[in-house]
Amino acid sequence: MPSRPNPVSTWSEYFASMMDKPLHPIFRQLDPHLPANGEALELGAGVGHGVVHLIGKGLAVTAVDAEPDAIRILRERAPAATIVKGRFEEIDLPVDRYAVVVAGFSLFFLTADELKAFWPRIVGAMKPGGVFAGEFLGLNDDWVKVGYLGHSEPEVRQMFERFEILYWEEAERDGMTSQGTSKHWHVYHVIARLQPDTI
Repeated sequence: MPSRPNPVSTWSEYFASMMDKPLHPIFRQLDPHLPANGEALELGAGVGHGVVHLIGKGLAVTAVDAEPDAIRILRERAPAATIVKGRFEEIDLPVDRYAVVVAGFSLFFLTADELKAFWPRIVGAMKPGGVFAGEFLGLNDDWVKVGYLGHSEPEVRQMFERFEILYWEEAERDGMTSQGTSKHWHVYHVIARLQPDTI
């Protein structure tokens, strides 16, 4: 089954535009909450900025992406990572495995029904006390208007009922994509810890 299209270009063009971009700022918020060791999962690893960063922090990283170009880049940039090619809803996730899960600007490629089925699998793959970091599109985001998955604030918060919120930012602004296309952004940036007593 093919991956879903990039909202503004081909995936090859998107990856080329991202190679020289800096690490996303959410990692500055995530770093104080990272364990000294353990396993991390990155969903939609792209060109591997986050994967390389997490490996540098001493974590064993599994990187997932559906795009052949991303897999090639990940193998070149992060040979120490375990690299999995596949769409999220098709991959196997072990239970109670990961101390860290990162899903940066990737979950909105799922449909509402797919995310409803996949989110419990993400939570189930996390160790008690594990940390999630990722983004969700808000309802005013331009990409939501063309069919990508968006959420209201209560919907996002409901997903994290079993978590302690460590960082929450709702950002809404006019800006640009990585390739210089004008875009209205509406994004929830979330870092949260799975509560041990809920397992």
